[in-house]
Amino acid sequence: MASAAASQPVVFGCPLTGQVEPVSHCPDPTFAREILGPGVCIQPEDCVLYAPADAQVEFLLSTKHALGLSTPQRIKFLIHLGLDTNRLEGEGLEAFVQTGDFVRRGDKLLAYNPAVMEKAHCSMNTPFVFCNTQEGWRVELLRTGLVSAGEDLVQLVPQEPSSP
Repeated sequence: MASAAASQPVVFGCPLTGQVEPVSHCPDPTFAREILGPGVCIQPEDCVLYAPADAQVEFLLSTKHALGLSTPQRIKFLIHLGLDTNRLEGEGLEAFVQTGDFVRRGDKLLAYNPAVMEKAHCSMNTPFVFCNTQEGWRVELLRTGLVSAGEDLVQLVPQEPSSP
């Protein structure tokens, strides 16, 4: 279990420039219902995805459309580049990292070719969700609307465990 109570708030930057809204507005019900965790959905205005925090890449799917990372505070998060992009099997996607890499906030993670996405009729709505917040973290959305890559976007605040 994460030691959230002894930690300071952790701030995450926006992973790509775009229109940000709560993940509950995501067109994919798995994300909208927060089944994978709370977070945001970004409609990108840029083609490059950056690390929102210092973290280790826990996985990068072979199709390059999604990756999971974990911070030194053991906060796990997922960034899913677009919806239905898995069916492209990596076409039009470029990875700059691999599983096991440690990245710093602002490092390039992935890039995509918008022409390939458009031709395949893929939605570029990009969910960015926190997968283990039940372990003592509260998610606070710092801004919505147009947000530039790297701007502070989400803050996770440690919570005291509930008493039984």
